[in-house]
Amino acid sequence: MLNTEWEYRERIRKLAVCIVKHYRGKGPDNVKVSLESPLRITVEIRGTLSNLSEILVHEGAEDKVREYWSVLRPYLEKEYMSEAEKTLGSPFTYTWEVCPSVHGDGHIIITLELQHIHRLD
Repeated sequence: MLNTEWEYRERIRKLAVCIVKHYRGKGPDNVKVSLESPLRITVEIRGTLSNLSEILVHEGAEDKVREYWSVLRPYLEKEYMSEAEKTLGSPFTYTWEVCPSVHGDGHIIITLELQHIHRLD
């Protein structure tokens, strides 16, 4: 049972770290979870891009990084979707975007849209 908004955000952050460690072999540099509204959550993950992905994004080949993610996405969904729904307390849809780095700190922003409000009891 989650008693506070902080605990809810922390569980989401820990799951994001676990997923990144699974496919990258190391954790992200930073994960920020924002509860934008009762049905919208934004997760900003820094340190998810490999050196190659950073170079591709920097050189304007973000489409190549998106191609890579189109292969990885179904795998991660199969591995983590039920755990993510349990953590969020609701089925959800999501979108993501790769944000180019300015100083080698490229990151991904994931926006989650919950189907129903998660109650903090």
